[in-house]
Amino acid sequence: MAKITNDLKRIQRISSVITRAIEKCFSNAEISCLLCKFEYEEFTFELSSTVFDYTDINIDVSDKSSEKCMSRSIKELLGQTNKIIKELEGDEKELRRDLKEYGQAFSESPAVILSSVQMFKQIIESIKV
Repeated sequence: MAKITNDLKRIQRISSVITRAIEKCFSNAEISCLLCKFEYEEFTFELSSTVFDYTDINIDVSDKSSEKCMSRSIKELLGQTNKIIKELEGDEKELRRDLKEYGQAFSESPAVILSSVQMFKQIIESIKV
């Protein structure tokens, strides 16, 4: 029982780092679900958050090993973060193309949001499981 308690505490500490990173990097973020539990001999980490307009992060991972559970959760989180970065970089390229071609932009620059997502990614990459 002590091992389960210690493993669950480790998951909770990591989830706390992730939660604080979301709150610090995304000023209007809304975390709708954060769950760390041990049930039916499996550890579960679940996170649902809207980090900015129409962009969500959703993680739901379960495993018998707490270490594998958090490793997979972080890997999934980094995958979603990389996808967001690629989309924002595409938006930035489109904006620059519009500026070059038309002399004006038809949308706002995602540079600030992109910077926030990159900072978030650096924090998540630094987490040791």
